[in-house]
Amino acid sequence: MDRLGTIPLHLTEAAKSFEAAPSGIPLGLIELGGWRVRQLDPVPTDLAGHAAYLVRAHYNFAIEPEVPAPAWAEIKFEFPIPGVTVLDAIPRAITRPIPATTYDLNAHLDFIPGTGAIPLPALEPRIDCTGIGTDSIQWTHTGGVPTGAHTACFVLLTPPDMVEVPVVASGSYHVSIDPALKMRPTGRKDAFVLPLPTVPKPAIAEPTAPETLQDNGSKAVPTNGSDTRVFVSYAHESPEHKAAVATLCDLLRTEGITVHYDRQNLDVRRNWDSWINTQIMRADYVLTVASPSYLAAGNGTLPPGKNLGVLFEYRRLADLLHRQPDQWTPKVLPVVLPGRSPDEIPLSFLPGIADYYQVDPLTTAGAKSLLRVLRSTRTQ
Repeated sequence: MDRLGTIPLHLTEAAKSFEAAPSGIPLGLIELGGWRVRQLDPVPTDLAGHAAYLVRAHYNFAIEPEVPAPAWAEIKFEFPIPGVTVLDAIPRAITRPIPATTYDLNAHLDFIPGTGAIPLPALEPRIDCTGIGTDSIQWTHTGGVPTGAHTACFVLLTPPDMVEVPVVASGSYHVSIDPALKMRPTGRKDAFVLPLPTVPKPAIAEPTAPETLQDNGSKAVPTNGSDTRVFVSYAHESPEHKAAVATLCDLLRTEGITVHYDRQNLDVRRNWDSWINTQIMRADYVLTVASPSYLAAGNGTLPPGKNLGVLFEYRRLADLLHRQPDQWTPKVLPVVLPGRSPDEIPLSFLPGIADYYQVDPLTTAGAKSLLRVLRSTRTQ
């Protein structure tokens, strides 16, 4: 197969999509732009059993005219899910000015300069790319960072039939600041979910699947069509408390809500920092379940080394509520389960001046006020 002939096979027009989810997410001085994603189909024979995507990512160094250019800046994208790998990426290593160039993908899904369908704008040194062959990719700009928009492309390899990939983005940089100000530049992590397009296949009628039951005997409701996604944040306390949280999650699923919490998919090793960030940032609502340990996390009275997961979640949510109260106050929903008290809601979640949701009993009727809010997303 010749080099140019690989492009129409891989860049299937029907599978083209534009994903604007990361657009406008600020990472300090660095701001993400929209991403373009195309499925590469078919994949090479040595990658059989995988799906591959061409991703075109945009990011912007928003440097004010009176601010000196940073000595260096870098952008990193992590894909915290097993089986996801960055197969190749451009730009790779830029040590001299490069004019605008177009690239092809060869039969092994490697980028090669040519006259193909993948354009890359002019580049200024120095740019270094690291992470190819791993679950993350990073571009580092040094030697005076030019302001404005930048473009990068990479081939993402995933397990088959995956419909979305969580992405954790982070940016960092160095600029000169008057020491008297006692300030330092910071970048922060953010997260979004990247939907993956698919090449349309002929429809094949399939028999209706039989109704299945969950372990607790309730009907298993598919969540792919749900318009509301929630993350449940809670402290690991007594077995009774953890069981009540699990019952709440099952109840919400039976009501058609897409639920994410930390007892799902435990058969693989997980980067909890990336996972928690992804869940919080992508949720329509975050349910914070009141309990003594959650209150202690808010009061700063947890014993050292105890309940570190809920402490991390609390601090992340408190930070978001502090920096973006108008956006996050309606999204963080304190929940009080049977046997618990509103007095166990951390003050940062405003239990005295904003609503909380008493779910007692753990039934659809008991969760009526909470479900009303969760379902409101579908009509907004």
